[in-house]
Amino acid sequence: MSMQPNQITAPGRTEGAPAAPPSPATTTSTQPPPVDGGAQAAPPGMGLSTILMLAAPLLLVFFMSRSQANKQKQVEAKLKVGDRVVTRSGLIGKIIELGDRTAKLEIAPGVNVQMLKTAIEGVDGGSDAKDEKKDAAKDKAEEKKS
Repeated sequence: MSMQPNQITAPGRTEGAPAAPPSPATTTSTQPPPVDGGAQAAPPGMGLSTILMLAAPLLLVFFMSRSQANKQKQVEAKLKVGDRVVTRSGLIGKIIELGDRTAKLEIAPGVNVQMLKTAIEGVDGGSDAKDEKKDAAKDKAEEKKS
């Protein structure tokens, strides 16, 4: 095997065959590798769509809580002494006293409880028309006795 000093034999080639010139696709580049390690940049607009996907539920929750707070303020503004109301805990009673932040409810004859106005869900609109008539009749009967 005689080799000339400047000639290198490629694997799989016979010694006497001339080496083909290297193709441009297989030549090594003298340019340095990219700084980011060769990672591809995100397509334009990917960051904006991600932000919108995260922001949409947050905006939805924000607006829903605002509307709920407005409804609660309206309920509190309409309350007056004598209204039958339902509380968040499920108690039904008649308002006998209203304060700045609190209300006193009569939940049974002679049983009064004081609670925050924010704990009142709203005016009881169930079958209380009959109950109110009974309460009014009972009140009139008590007044006659005394």
